[in-house]
Amino acid sequence: MIACNWQLVVCGINHKTSSLEQREPLQLGRDDMARANALFCDLRGVKESVIVSTCNRIEFYMVADCDHKPFDIVAAFYHQFRCLDMANLESHFYMRHDKHAASHLFRVSAGIDSMVVGESQILGQIKEAYSSACAVKAAGKVLHGLFHQAFRIGKQVRSDTELGKGACSVSTATIEMLKAKLDDLSDPVILFIGINPMISLSADRLKRRGFNRFLFANRTAGKAVEFAIQYNAAGYPLDRLPELLEKADVVISCTGSNLPIITDEIISPVAAARPGRKLVIADMAMPRDVELTRDYPGIEYYDLESVKRHVEGRQSRREDSIPEVETIIDRKLEQFMFWFDHVRHEPMYNGLGETFEKIRHQEMERVLEMLPEETRDAVDRATRRVVDRLLQINARTSATPETSEHS
Repeated sequence: MIACNWQLVVCGINHKTSSLEQREPLQLGRDDMARANALFCDLRGVKESVIVSTCNRIEFYMVADCDHKPFDIVAAFYHQFRCLDMANLESHFYMRHDKHAASHLFRVSAGIDSMVVGESQILGQIKEAYSSACAVKAAGKVLHGLFHQAFRIGKQVRSDTELGKGACSVSTATIEMLKAKLDDLSDPVILFIGINPMISLSADRLKRRGFNRFLFANRTAGKAVEFAIQYNAAGYPLDRLPELLEKADVVISCTGSNLPIITDEIISPVAAARPGRKLVIADMAMPRDVELTRDYPGIEYYDLESVKRHVEGRQSRREDSIPEVETIIDRKLEQFMFWFDHVRHEPMYNGLGETFEKIRHQEMERVLEMLPEETRDAVDRATRRVVDRLLQINARTSATPETSEHS
């Protein structure tokens, strides 16, 4: 039997292994994903790939040659994509292989590896990441199987366990964190910066709590105006940000910008123009939308690290359902590995197909030259079919003993 010379692997960094400052330069926004997936999949040693990038994790799922170190592939990607030197971040990256890589994705999709246990948004983010990779044909048979199993797990966990009941998200956790601040304000004006699902969830939750004095700002003014209509509010372009900040009591920002949009240059005159008035800023973006180098009287700033501290110790009910979730994951993982062990011995993946075709070509080249032109194609097609049939027989009979027990 030919040894498998590739592996399924995830190489990633998340909120457990790194700080917000360490992850920030690595963040890949929605507009980056097509180019990033195409570049990563084209790197030496990569056969298939899907990049998952959220506010709390950047993970590279790949089918890669065994003689290429996964972190080196990721480092090469960032060197080409952003001219970043990754040497000082290697200790913050984790590597999972084969079964452990699959288990890791299944835990992420189930919501038990999130900063907010039971997070409701992560499954949609994984689906979006997979779709982005598929759009540039970066994902192949192995990752198709892996991610579709992850989707099934995420759906079952949220429908059949307590983990999905009243599931939380980063946006809802942010609103919970701001609750005391909001209660201290009388009919506050709330400014939302960015138009995306995080902002939508935040606005919906605040509307249900009785808040309705909303303002919306976005780089594309038309999107802000269109989005604001459903809240009976007004939308503005980002160049109106200074005057909008002067009006606001609370700011919730979550854009896809690679550069800060609220800086000292903007906030300093705002603070001076509203002495004695409090301004609460919640920054849910990654990279962060706010970059202030000093404190300003009356201005309170919170970011994702603040949310992380808030949710720690507040998730006991959801955590009680984790054993049930892990049972689901274990069962689905066994099903996936049964399929995976068959796939890894298919000629397409074990290298046997290339070997057979090389032998066929070497042996038939001289023979075909001696044949009349009208029969060459027929003989060539016949020998190809013989090779294909031999490969199919090999694929059916070369399963591991462990796999055969399930047959």
